[in-house]
Amino acid sequence: MSRSRGPLIPLETWLEKYAEIADAMGYDVARDRKAAEMFARMLKASRIEPPLDTLRKLFFKKPVIIFGAGPSLDNGVERLLRTFPNVSEIFTLVTADGATQVLVESGVAPHVVVTDLDGDMDSILSAARKGSIMIVHAHGDNMDRIFRDVKKILSATKLVLGTTQVEPVPPLQNFGGFTDGDRAVFMAAGYEASPIILIGMDFGKVVGRRSKPWLRHDVAAWDDKLKKLNIAYRLLSWLATSSNSVIYTTSANVPPGTRKVNLEDINHIARCQR
Repeated sequence: MSRSRGPLIPLETWLEKYAEIADAMGYDVARDRKAAEMFARMLKASRIEPPLDTLRKLFFKKPVIIFGAGPSLDNGVERLLRTFPNVSEIFTLVTADGATQVLVESGVAPHVVVTDLDGDMDSILSAARKGSIMIVHAHGDNMDRIFRDVKKILSATKLVLGTTQVEPVPPLQNFGGFTDGDRAVFMAAGYEASPIILIGMDFGKVVGRRSKPWLRHDVAAWDDKLKKLNIAYRLLSWLATSSNSVIYTTSANVPPGTRKVNLEDINHIARCQR
């Protein structure tokens, strides 16, 4: 498989990395496998073909913005749309789960949504109805949401691609990545997208209110969340030194190997690298 058709990280390498993550987080990998098998059966029964060619066209050698649900997200999106009202014509836009809500509220449909279904489902379904490709992730802790919410998504769109963090069961894919945000970056890098610009991926000690639908304001990160953010931070640094994609972030916390950028400069960066 050519690199333009991802994944970037060899599966064996990723599975070794995920085994370390699962051990650190106390996850049951057998449950991840069970979730993958269940989700694969659902997609096969619905005769869903993964839209891999469409993804390749959206990502290959294209400038991409990936939105995370960190506390800087709302301000970042507001500034972005004020500076570049036609941003969706310049960049491929990817939202990580709860970040979808901000773009939908702003009247912008992301090209791709990456979700394990614990963000605002109304916004995710709205994006699906507007043509966003749904990258839905199955793991051991979301089997109930997969069973309940995938049916809703499939009623809104057939542009659905399933992912897993263990051995992929067709038609599921494994692009690498752990959280929705860094998984989106792994996917884009696997299709040789460049530059990849991160907005709202803050990796700090505060969880943005868009991260979970029940949050009404930003809150201090709980222990489990801090562990996940730290793992995602380190994975992005690993990816940045393993791929040809140039990764920028607008946030204060800059993973080693990525580059800090001012939001107002991203259009210039994208044009220079075309």
